[in-house]
Amino acid sequence: METITSLRIIVAWIVGVMLLGAVSAGRVHAAAQEPVLQLLTAEEASRPEEKSYGFASPLPDNGPVIGVPKLEVIEGKPFALVVSLTPRDGAAPDPSTLRVECLKSPAIDLTPRIRPYVSPEGVNIDNVALPAGLHHFRVSVSDARGRMSEKDFTIVVSGMF
Repeated sequence: METITSLRIIVAWIVGVMLLGAVSAGRVHAAAQEPVLQLLTAEEASRPEEKSYGFASPLPDNGPVIGVPKLEVIEGKPFALVVSLTPRDGAAPDPSTLRVECLKSPAIDLTPRIRPYVSPEGVNIDNVALPAGLHHFRVSVSDARGRMSEKDFTIVVSGMF
């Protein structure tokens, strides 16, 4: 009798561990299939680049420090996009003021698309896709003191061969 009870406990324990493993594997599998954010449509990417006439004035840079990526990626392969925001002189970045634009003519405001991925530390998107081409972006943000910074960056997307 005692052996049967011990056997039942062991079987119940093994089944419990197997179920826990299956649930955990399902979560990992679900996380690995996070949806891909198509940052620009093909139509948007085909628009002409923004033109600068005359002498371009320097971008404001007395607010938060903006860290931008230098990316070369392959079309059709999702990539991570991380833009960091670092306080300057103890004034925290204000994520509600963050704005991201693609520098096309006219400019494309990407802020609503990336808003779910914004935190006080910046923008962190695990799976981003872009059409092939050279894409120029501008990030702007203010800090708690109202000081603003802007930074441009480029992502090169090579077509598949």
